Amino acid sequence: MNLNYAFTLHAVSVQENFDSSLLQRFHYSPSRTSTKLFLNDKSGLHNPLPSLNNFGLQGKKKMDKNLHPYRYIINEPHKCKEKNPFLVFLIASTGKEKQLREAIRKTWGNEVIVSGVCIVRLFMLGISNQAKTKSLFKESKLYHDIIQQNFLDTYKNLTLKTMMGMNWVSTYCPNASYVMKTDSDMFVNTEHLIKRFLKPSLPAKRNYFTGFILKNHVPHRDKNSKWYVPPNIYPHTRYPSFCSGTGYLFSTDLAAKIFSAYLKTTYLFLEDVFVGICLKRKGIEIVQPPKAYLFNNHMVRFTPCRYYNLITSHGMNPDLLMNVWHKLQKTKHSCIEEDTYS
Repeated sequence: MNLNYAFTLHAVSVQENFDSSLLQRFHYSPSRTSTKLFLNDKSGLHNPLPSLNNFGLQGKKKMDKNLHPYRYIINEPHKCKEKNPFLVFLIASTGKEKQLREAIRKTWGNEVIVSGVCIVRLFMLGISNQAKTKSLFKESKLYHDIIQQNFLDTYKNLTLKTMMGMNWVSTYCPNASYVMKTDSDMFVNTEHLIKRFLKPSLPAKRNYFTGFILKNHVPHRDKNSKWYVPPNIYPHTRYPSFCSGTGYLFSTDLAAKIFSAYLKTTYLFLEDVFVGICLKRKGIEIVQPPKAYLFNNHMVRFTPCRYYNLITSHGMNPDLLMNVWHKLQKTKHSCIEEDTYS
């Protein structure tokens, strides 16, 4: 059975009769070149690619146009049909994080949390040994909020996961106003983000990108480092400014531009850095948030009114997220809005 072909259901495309044994090995044939992928490989480096050279990993040769050979195992092509979402959440997740996904659906990822505002929630996954495939398909049929492609769900492939999301937005939801890419271990103050920060009554911005900005970071050249990047992959002494992958916000028009840049840019596994490189390639300037405390790539010490006035905080687990959320809902009406955006 070829993973390239998915059985189509109402509002969700999945491999209905998917055999979980296929996750042990499958073939993918880009340009009629078959490459075996073994999921028991621990390196996380084996992907169904025609060659690493063609993927641009030699530093000199750029990726050929449309060389993104991955295909959807689970898709939601009709998620935005006949509606114009104000905000799309792209949430990086893994198969083993079901409890986190459930907590997000009940809290900040609730698609009807802001009255009169259309929100779309999507969890982005690759394939992994931890994922119970049939269980994931059932979850997808129940909630219609999962997209998954046939790349390995590893740290080195986080960039692929985000690019899958960028391409999904530009293909299936181009009429949305804004997109927020974030992670499953995050707290997001959705009401603040929409009502006070973005303000649906205002015209949607274009070429807009913001978040927790990181500047003047240098590539790690120590081969023992988790973040090691050799000079032939990235020869420059500093990375361009980028936003932490824990949570960045952008206007929907940038999704297609970022994906287009990805297809012509040497692949880098550091997802947030890579997005920054794509933005620079397209001449997009990252916008500084109006308040420094809004976006955070660390866990902010909780008090209800502190969380009422920020947008993101890192380091959540399911129980903590539910606890923080319920405490915030009980006391938020007594908090003073610290922000005044122009």
